[in-house]
Amino acid sequence: MNITGQKALENIVENHFYVDTLTVGDEQNIDLDGLFERLDKHITDITFMHLDILVAGGVSEGGTTLTLETNIINLPLRYTSQLKKLVWPEKTDNDVNLYMIIENEFVSQSHLVIALASSVAAYLDDSDSVKYKISQWFTNELSVIQEHQSGQKNDEK
Repeated sequence: MNITGQKALENIVENHFYVDTLTVGDEQNIDLDGLFERLDKHITDITFMHLDILVAGGVSEGGTTLTLETNIINLPLRYTSQLKKLVWPEKTDNDVNLYMIIENEFVSQSHLVIALASSVAAYLDDSDSVKYKISQWFTNELSVIQEHQSGQKNDEK
């Protein structure tokens, strides 16, 4: 799936993207089915998409935020000023990609990690393998967080 630079900028600057948030209590019981249902429904939208799962209140409350976004650049859609500098309005054939984002104090110094799940075109060709990749990536990142949290609790004893 392609999008013009002008349309991408319009989506970013004018917040033309689908947003949905799911909330779960803790990292042990994350059901990605609801996230994947929304992904399947909005992956081909000409506007971008931002889907969150807030674990234990999300990163703003000391928990974890798991996000799937469509965009042409691997920065969160909320980084409007940076994205405006990187998107060329005259480019007519930007690939739209699906990005996985995790936010937690233990994932990096910036509390943010972004990875490419696939292009939207690849997702449409084989959504099951991309969903598996997303599940595995989130699982691996969450296990790193749990290890750091366990280590921090042991250090406090």
